[in-house]
Formats: sequence, C-alpha cells, structure tokens
Amino acid sequence: YSIDDTQTIEIDDAISLEKISGHYKLWIHIASPTSYIEYQSAIDKNARKLISTVYLSTNTYYMLPEILIKNVLSLSDKESRESLSLGVVFNDDGSVSSAEIVQSLIKVDYRLNYLDADELIDYAPKEEQDLSLISNILQRRKCWRKNLGAMEILESYGKIIVEEKIPTLKIIDPTISRQLISEAMILFGNIISNFTKENNIPVPYRVQEPMDKVSKDNIQDIDNNVLYNYLLKKTMGKSYYSINPMNHSSLGLKSYLHSTSPIRRYADLLVHYQLNRYLNNIDLICKEDIEQIIYEINNLGRQNIMRYREDQDFWRSKWFKNNSFKEYQVILLNWINRYKHICVLYFIEYNFSCICNLNSKLNVNIGDKLIVKNTTYNNNYDIIYFELISLS
Repeated sequence: YSIDDTQTIEIDDAISLEKISGHYKLWIHIASPTSYIEYQSAIDKNARKLISTVYLSTNTYYMLPEILIKNVLSLSDKESRESLSLGVVFNDDGSVSSAEIVQSLIKVDYRLNYLDADELIDYAPKEEQDLSLISNILQRRKCWRKNLGAMEILESYGKIIVEEKIPTLKIIDPTISRQLISEAMILFGNIISNFTKENNIPVPYRVQEPMDKVSKDNIQDIDNNVLYNYLLKKTMGKSYYSINPMNHSSLGLKSYLHSTSPIRRYADLLVHYQLNRYLNNIDLICKEDIEQIIYEINNLGRQNIMRYREDQDFWRSKWFKNNSFKEYQVILLNWINRYKHICVLYFIEYNFSCICNLNSKLNVNIGDKLIVKNTTYNNNYDIIYFELISLS
C-alpha cells in the first residue's frame, strides 16, 4: 500500500504485511533515488543547493527533476522501482524483536489517498485486513514510545490552498491513516539510526534538545486543549541535524534520523547515499563532508521553512480580505506585545493561529474565547488587524 494525498507525485513510501510462523512482519519500503543518482552529479549538486522541495500555494519547487520523480524515482503501481526496505517483527509491548534492511524492487498494489485508507482501516473487510492490522501494530508501537516519554499532539490544522489566484482553506485532520504513516516513518528513522550508529556510518541525525520540564509542569492544569497544545510546543527543545546521534526528546527515542523522504529532502537523500554505499561495499562519504553538508542543511532548511510560512501568511491575509464581513470566534493564545496590541489568535472554526493586532477596550487574558472582526490591513501582509466584538 502507498498512502498519500491524491495530487502528490513524490511517492516516497509504501507499507506491507507478511505473516511468518504465527508472527507478523511489517515492511516499510522507501524509494531509493540513490540507485539512479550519483553523489556529486549535476542532479545531486542542484538538489544540495535546494535542500528540499518547497511547496508554495501557487507553485512547487521540486528538489529533484520532476520528470525523474514521475517516471523513475517514485514508487509506482505500474512497474517495479528500486527501494530500500525495512522488515520489522515486534514484541507484544511494541518494542522491536528483530529487524532487517534490504535493497529491493517494489511495485505498489494499492495506491490509496488518506480517505480511502481511513475507510479500509475502519471497516477492515475480511478479504483486505492488512491495513487495519498494520494500524493496530503501529498503535502499540506508539504506546511503547509514549512509555519512554514521547509526546503526541493530535490536532487539526488549516492550510491555505490557492486555485486560480483565489485562496481557500483546507482543514487537515489527524486521521487514523495519517497517524499510521507518521508512526511507520518514525519507526523507520529510529531503526535506520540505530543501524548507522552501530556501523559507524556518518549521517545527519535529527536531534531535539530536552524539553523545559518546569514550563511543562506549569501547564498541566490547563483544560483548554488548544491552549495546552500551544504552550506544550513552546516547552519543546530546539530540533536540528547533527553528526552525533543524540536523543530526540519529543519522540522518546535515543537516536533518530530523517530517511523516509529522499525524493524531497536532502538530509534523507544523504542517508540513502551512505546506506547504498555501505550495503554494496563502496567507500562511504567521509565524515568531514557530511559535517559540512549538515551545516548547509541546518541553514538552508530554515530558509525554506520561512519561505513556506511567508507564502502562507501572504495568502492568509488575502483570504481574510475576501472574508472581511465575517466575525470569528478565536482563542487568545499569547500576548507578544500587549502595549502595541500584538498577540497570537487561534481561529476555532478554521484550525489555525496567526499573529494579529487586536484592538480591545476590554481587558482580555490568555485563554479567553473572543468574537473578533477583521478591520484594516498592513500592506506587507505580515500582520492582520482585528477588533474585539465581545467575549465569547
């Protein structure tokens, strides 16, 4: 099975289930562009400059050539494609009993969107139960991580989609199939990181500093789920890439790396270069070169994230302008500068938050539910102005 949004062309991953001697073996298959692309080739150098695919509202800037993505690299339901496959057998508590990493050829039997996958998991028809079984296996795995301190924030979020220069809002819900894919990718990243660590393969590890425990303890009594999630994120430590395998605190793992999106993220592609070389007894890319690339990834990666956020802010402002007659129910999440009326508001119906200017004659506090109305606009689209109508 591959599970992705319908319009996606970068099909990086697929999953399958094998029954062996009364045990289930979960297989996670990841596309292997390094089977086709040479390190330091022209294509690789261009990908390294871009660092990742950038998804903007009116355009997508692919890290690798689009024609290769469609016809050679992405996993396909029409022909077998080169892949890196991980087979995992679990203990009853969700811990790993055994794992194997193999190079493979994979042809997708079922290409599903998230809605189709949700229905298949929910109904679990007798003739097609594998996806439901995989979901149950990975839920146990998630519980195992939570027992090690992992945190889970399940929340819907609103994303601006632009069609024919008209912005609309799409709500993305954390459905059971999205949780399944997320947990499978975390599992893959964890086991591959253990493998590279044990075999002294230099790669970019994804690490996250420990959370601020004092701040976390201070928010335990908050009963507003939106506010709790917002404040919980603020307690989390900084995430970055490192040559050294270290804890990823919010995932509850001692080591972790990104390796499930090699078509759209250079850190993952770099891991695949190293794995491909190691498995085929070819000299590895040296540690010094990996460290230099990690420095570039950390810097350019932040720039790509900012490009995406600025694009969303721009079109969100356009969306507000098109809906200026509306009143909105919001939650005040934070005062950035109370004297200048700058705050963070969460728009309940639309599942997103943004920095706003809130004009209010009343004294409003963090966590208050409010009714607000859009007023004026800043031409730079960096802040949106609202007036308080009433307390909700």
